[in-house]
Amino acid sequence: MKLSKRLDAILKLVEKYKHGEVLADIGSDHGYLPISLVDRNIMSKAYACDIAEGPLNSSKENIQNYHLENKVIPLLGSGMNPIIDKKVDMITISGMGGHLICGILNEHKDILKNYRFILQSNTKIDILRHFLNDIDFKIIDEDIVEDVNHIYEIIVCEYGKESLSNEDCLFGPILRKRKGDLFIKKWQPMLDTQKKILSSLDEEHPKYKEVLSLIKTIEGELNES
Repeated sequence: MKLSKRLDAILKLVEKYKHGEVLADIGSDHGYLPISLVDRNIMSKAYACDIAEGPLNSSKENIQNYHLENKVIPLLGSGMNPIIDKKVDMITISGMGGHLICGILNEHKDILKNYRFILQSNTKIDILRHFLNDIDFKIIDEDIVEDVNHIYEIIVCEYGKESLSNEDCLFGPILRKRKGDLFIKKWQPMLDTQKKILSSLDEEHPKYKEVLSLIKTIEGELNES
């Protein structure tokens, strides 16, 4: 199965930071990721979880096509609810917004320390990093990938105390150390956009200081590259 660049990057992080033999993919959609992980013998077993029957049925068809009915198990339900009574070692949550991922994690804060997570949010990843910091989860690695003209950031995290600054949460504590080409490609247009917004605002506008502060923060980060 050929994966998108986004899913392939997640798969490679699962392989690199493999923890145990059983993975649950939350919001699995077509089941591509768990199928690929088992098909390539990276994980022995995987759960493909989705809240909607349509995508879950798509997963079931793909699982059957790869003859993995006994190794990739489709489960219907919201967030982590389908797997809280299952033996699971790693959890992937991807392809959704940062606020939604925070909500999924927050619903089961008491058991999160049992798993290693790989998280990819399409929006508000800074909010997700703040949340992880607040619940004593440390970021052990990050990756950034471009797929169909969109830049995605991926987080590998597990239970453990660390202290992230606001800049760490905004840019990524590991991504900002590496400052690769995609990091610059993401933040330079963001800087240009904020400058345009600032030029359209009067100094008395309630958003003026906020936008100016963000511009200075991004400029400071890019100037260190």
